[in-house]
Amino acid sequence: MLISGQWLLLTTVLITSLCSSFHACWAFSVVRCNSNCKSVLRAENIPSPESPVVESLNNKADTLKDDLIALADKTRRGFSASKDERSTMKQIINELSSCSPTEEPAAAYYKGEEISGSNIAISTLSGKWTLIYTDAPGITSLEGGPLSPAKLGRIGQECSPPYIKNVIEWTRPDWASSLPFSGSEGDRVLQKVCCKGTAEKSKPTTVDLKLVGLELSGAGKNAGDKIDNTNGGPAAFLQNFPVALEGPLSLTFGKFDILYLDDEMRITRTYQGYTAVNVRGEEWF
Repeated sequence: MLISGQWLLLTTVLITSLCSSFHACWAFSVVRCNSNCKSVLRAENIPSPESPVVESLNNKADTLKDDLIALADKTRRGFSASKDERSTMKQIINELSSCSPTEEPAAAYYKGEEISGSNIAISTLSGKWTLIYTDAPGITSLEGGPLSPAKLGRIGQECSPPYIKNVIEWTRPDWASSLPFSGSEGDRVLQKVCCKGTAEKSKPTTVDLKLVGLELSGAGKNAGDKIDNTNGGPAAFLQNFPVALEGPLSLTFGKFDILYLDDEMRITRTYQGYTAVNVRGEEWF
């Protein structure tokens, strides 16, 4: 029981200490998109979504997205990407950003403003996203060695205006599988760094962030599953006693800018020049 308690303490300390390094890589900077492509995508210039111009752009975007997903999978979310592979991904992202179909991707976080009528396809940031690629060292360094007190799982983001929560999934490390009260294989600890986001119509691709809190909770193998408390472990403990820390003050936490947004994929870039690619899919948190 002492060993399991130590794992809980180590896991909690690790997760808390990683918050700043993880979320620092989600502060974003200004995007540079192809203005000609954006002007082509204005509603007044495109009479129909089925026009040859739109179809051509969609076909190009689909091809680039396929290439991006294949490279992301090959490089394990970018964690094992070589210099050449990162360069190739950067080229793909630069091309794809010029074809973004959403003229006001930050609209979900406008401060009481309406979305412009010039959008021909309104995709939204709102919802749950899963990271498939990044070149940010603060994220790729989260994957520890064989003796790490927790095993890194999936990484995602929950956007529910005005909140934006960055989510990291931690599971039981392999070395702890034989320990008593260490939990089950599918038990998960979910870490959420909580921010509030705001955007302005004058800057339709940018969302400003303020840090408001931290959440730690336990979850079963799949979203909505309950953990069997019999085997104990950090996830079971946090399922019964979730942590939600929110201070009286919010802190400026940078901003992010959206390079590409459609109904399936979102690409962002940090002020340091790092990129993150997220997709919608199976909900795991």
